[in-house]
Amino acid sequence: MESRFEGAAEVIDQPTFQGTKVFELLSRAFENARKKYPSEVQESYYVFGGRPVKFRIVGRELEGSLLLPFSHLRHTGPIPSIPQLTIDLWDETQTKIRCQAHIISGDSEWKQITVQSSDQRFVAQQLPNTLTCLDRTESRIVGSIAWHPWVFIYERAKPLARLLLEWHNDQGIQVIHGGLVSQNGRGALLVGKSGSGKSTSSLACLSGGLDFLGEDFIGLEITKEKSVVGHSLYNSVFLERAHSKRFQELAPHVVSGLHSRERKSAVILGKGFRQQLRRFVPIRVLVLVRVNEQRIQSHFRSATKGEGLLGLGPSCLFQIPSRGAGSFSKLAELACLVPAYQLELGRDLRSIPLAVEKILSELG
Repeated sequence: MESRFEGAAEVIDQPTFQGTKVFELLSRAFENARKKYPSEVQESYYVFGGRPVKFRIVGRELEGSLLLPFSHLRHTGPIPSIPQLTIDLWDETQTKIRCQAHIISGDSEWKQITVQSSDQRFVAQQLPNTLTCLDRTESRIVGSIAWHPWVFIYERAKPLARLLLEWHNDQGIQVIHGGLVSQNGRGALLVGKSGSGKSTSSLACLSGGLDFLGEDFIGLEITKEKSVVGHSLYNSVFLERAHSKRFQELAPHVVSGLHSRERKSAVILGKGFRQQLRRFVPIRVLVLVRVNEQRIQSHFRSATKGEGLLGLGPSCLFQIPSRGAGSFSKLAELACLVPAYQLELGRDLRSIPLAVEKILSELG
């Protein structure tokens, strides 16, 4: 699969993108689907970044599958009076209601594009089976999904990724690339450049009994009281073939791509690991990970704040572009607020969660 299909492409400011028209066409089609199939309208509430979010989905199969990566974020208490975000989606396959809005035309099977209107109000993303648009003023996402068994694995495992990234950033929650695990309410943010072993570390910690918040997209929030909070966005994990072999306990929950060019599978953790999933956690330590094949057991040492900041920048900003001049300054603030450790990963995966547990225990 091409790397640009991983959802991290920068937003394109496209003067020709008519955000108002696209959003209106999508909204009109959603209302037609909702009125035509009232018995298929599924309404539910979730908590994204500590904010209430309302879903309205036309299509039971779409609702049952699309929301699995968010299952740990579902709100079960009293219905919030005013959601901070509303997400309206319909299943084109079931309703047979097509939307005439397009960002790009032609054969888009292996393309994805994210565009922004000239006034920055509307952000839209088109994927092979999905077209969605965010109105930042109204805090509403509306879109169509042609759901079927051959939907691409990225659309299944990380739905609405680019638009949710933009929305979280608008809330003051910067989405970064990293892993986040915790024990006893204390979070460890795992960062490192591509291939450093942060995904392996996150999964090893999950297998070792630690709580899990993510290994890809993580929401970073620094409160007025200078507390650093990490928010979970998805309970899904992408797996390379090497990971699948190393974590056999994940096998029952693997969803494989059905297209020849999809080199990754995904694991939806909502069912098998529900007790270990957390919505948010205070980040108490920054862990800089790197592989050391010469070691059997993993080893850690204290790192300087400069090392912490150096480890944050390339992995967190370059792999998931963050808009706004304050992106790097927030990472610098994180590096100043929490201690940093360097973790060298040995060949014994069981030693990784033990090392992370010891780092957290040293914090007192």
